[in-house]
Amino acid sequence: MYPDHLNNWYPIKIYSEDNELKCRWKYFKGIEFTDPFFDETILKASCLEINSRYYRPVSDLNILTEWASTIHTVEPTVFIFHISRCGSTLLSQTLGLNDEHLILSEVPFIDDLLKLLTIDEWLINVEYQAILKATIGLYGRRDSTHKRRLFIKTDSWHLYYLPLFRLLYPSTLFLLLFRKPDDVLRSQQKKRGMHAVPGLISDDILGIQSSKTNISNFDGHIINVLESYYASLIKIAQYDDLSFLANYNEGIEQIINKLANYINIDLDENYRKLIHERCLYNAKFPDQVFKEVSPNKETLSDLTKAFILYSELEKIRSLQILKYEATIL
Repeated sequence: MYPDHLNNWYPIKIYSEDNELKCRWKYFKGIEFTDPFFDETILKASCLEINSRYYRPVSDLNILTEWASTIHTVEPTVFIFHISRCGSTLLSQTLGLNDEHLILSEVPFIDDLLKLLTIDEWLINVEYQAILKATIGLYGRRDSTHKRRLFIKTDSWHLYYLPLFRLLYPSTLFLLLFRKPDDVLRSQQKKRGMHAVPGLISDDILGIQSSKTNISNFDGHIINVLESYYASLIKIAQYDDLSFLANYNEGIEQIINKLANYINIDLDENYRKLIHERCLYNAKFPDQVFKEVSPNKETLSDLTKAFILYSELEKIRSLQILKYEATIL
């Protein structure tokens, strides 16, 4: 595979061979990045005949920086960091309704790459920083002239790596999305994500102590994770002037309005109508009408610390709103 032939090819998996890191590639021609999660898009690409052949295109991992330098890319407009089950999927879906927007929603290759190093190692490893930036450039390439903005929705545990993204993108807006802890817990009880199951994601990456909860106590685990997420968001919002908080309870349409003010999105009547219609349906299952999870009051007693941190976030968010309104008067 050579740079001139990169059109519609994307790196999708990292693996080790002979003590060297390599990556597999897939062909994506004709497949839009519009699924709720990028692994669904990869499954669609796997059905293409060229990807079902015995031969699997591979390259060295470090060649990404050289190849990325040969293409035109859309610089990231916004990174969406979130605590999970707080509207991030629906937000990215509504942003994707605009033809000028390119959406990357939890790209597995980026997650695999980040997990190669701890945050301290990332912050001093210039070579790997270049590989990460090249990866984002390859995924955010400008294949058509009308794509003007790139929105990247991270995995929730990428909050751990936020200082790295700020180092690489010092001028990019960070949207920090959160939700009431009891609502998040109820959603996780219904269907648990990877970070809500002890052991699937490293405790170090989640920012929790390994011995703090019993491995069979799923609710205790996700409560500890939420506490870590809230604490991280508080720290970020206090010290990063290019980040802003958004609460799921504001409603996705209101969050889009706020975001549009920050980055000058034209919310014409047609786009507003599309956003409103999309918000009526489930984020992860677009053909299903959205329904809230029924409350379970028995879970509330374990969430005291989480609610304290949540309240602190709400105070900071209110101050951000006042500060922003003062700048536009």
